[in-house]
Amino acid sequence: MTAWLHHHLKLSCIGLIFGVAGYFMALTPSLMPRPALFMGLIAGINFTVWYGFGLIVSACLRWLKLPEPAQSRKQTIWRLTLVVIAVLIVIFGVMSANWQNSVRIALNQPVLQGTDILSVLLISILTAAGILALSRQIRRLYRYVDHKLAAKARVIPSRLAALLSVVIVAVVIGLTINGVVLRGLKLAANNFYRSSNQQTQAGANEPSTSLRSGGPASLVSWASLGRQGRNFVGQGPTPAQLTAFSAQPALQPIRVYAGIDSADTIQGRANLALAELERTGAFNRQVLVVMTTTGSGWIDPQSSDAIEYMYNGNTALATIQYSYLPSWMALLANRGDATSAGQTLFDTIYAKWRTLPAASRPKLYAYGLSLGSFGGQSAFSGASDLAARTDGALFMGTPGFSFPWTRLTTDRAPGSPEILPVYQDGTIVRFAATSADITADQSNWQGSRTLYMQHPSDPVVWWSPSYLFSEPDWLKEPRGYDVSPHVHWYPFITFLQLTVDQFFANDVPGGHGHDYGSTIADAWQAVTQPANWSASQSAKLQHLINTVSAQEN
Repeated sequence: MTAWLHHHLKLSCIGLIFGVAGYFMALTPSLMPRPALFMGLIAGINFTVWYGFGLIVSACLRWLKLPEPAQSRKQTIWRLTLVVIAVLIVIFGVMSANWQNSVRIALNQPVLQGTDILSVLLISILTAAGILALSRQIRRLYRYVDHKLAAKARVIPSRLAALLSVVIVAVVIGLTINGVVLRGLKLAANNFYRSSNQQTQAGANEPSTSLRSGGPASLVSWASLGRQGRNFVGQGPTPAQLTAFSAQPALQPIRVYAGIDSADTIQGRANLALAELERTGAFNRQVLVVMTTTGSGWIDPQSSDAIEYMYNGNTALATIQYSYLPSWMALLANRGDATSAGQTLFDTIYAKWRTLPAASRPKLYAYGLSLGSFGGQSAFSGASDLAARTDGALFMGTPGFSFPWTRLTTDRAPGSPEILPVYQDGTIVRFAATSADITADQSNWQGSRTLYMQHPSDPVVWWSPSYLFSEPDWLKEPRGYDVSPHVHWYPFITFLQLTVDQFFANDVPGGHGHDYGSTIADAWQAVTQPANWSASQSAKLQHLINTVSAQEN
């Protein structure tokens, strides 16, 4: 068996030891529960990365010309290594089930009866084998090019030939990936999501009121709104539902939206949104919220519904679409579109709003969730700018690369944790994870209020490329309330785990991961401070939002 592995698979013993160590570390828990498929994929990828480290170590040892054990001793080492690996695979397989259950317990999810160890092992082997096979084909290509250049040794020095071989192979691979693979994937994704953007979801009805984009007299056609735009203006609480909740006559809420097909440029869509606000009389409402969408053009209905219930329809919500791709694709395709949309829309509306009499104009708020938070914040240089140009802001599930979030977190008060920073004693900006955090003493939180909602278990918030080689503060500090105590940092592995975690961040109960709907009533109350509003009304509103959300799901 050992001879077969060595001669046919040509595996390095030192590489195998490193690779298996990477495999075991990949089974450790992260912020989200992972299905066997993704556990296997991560484990297989990590095996190959650490196997590569092992190959480098082996090459260094050979370069140092250290004495090697006799062939018979090597065979013994191989056999012992394989036996130890086999035993550890079983042990770590069982431990990984316990680790995954610790994550589920932290997130209030049912525990597993056991993890399918064989499935994880098989998937990881297939993944590692595929990557190793590809890498060996690349190595063969390098050797072929190097051999051809070596034939011209009289013209090209051998060392230069080796360097040129590396460059040529890298260029060929790069052109293949960028010119064929990525371009093909991008084209397929664009075609699929553009088609999806033209569809209309059940329950999204063309407005019969002129107070919605796409309705009668609207400057924006129903067809140009896109799927998420039609969801936004074609749904939401009706005046009758608002009246039933408040026991007071309600207004028809104003919702303004400009889709990608509504205008060719982001500035053109922002101008349309402003024109729609003026047309509908939005600047005569009590509250005006400038919202930035996620990548697909989506606005969280729990957030938009909640503010309309809180103000009995005396509201105006405005947003524009900058992409129809899922957020992670939109981020890769053109990160600048989100920031451009957030900044352009707010600046365009603000330029009009600031000219209105302060006593009669609506309260102006900024809002964003996920990539919408990233884009929405781009209009502001920092906490003071937020306070100067808004009456408040609500940002939820903010990606860890957002500005000014990163500066506020970095400049937090000494001793305050990264998961809940304290900035300037909480006088302008506050961070919260739970309703208790939101409703804590607010006596020194005066004037304009900015609230960042972020759960300790939200991988969207805590993902960062810096985790490839450095441990984040939130893992050095005591764990958050919904993070397993078994979560630890490992080079490269933690970064990959959090990358995968983001695809499952919405598949957890409210109050965890990337789901912020369960605290939306308290969040809006804290930011907008509605008159004559009580904690019992927040509880009543939250119950209603939770009920509607459960029915929709």
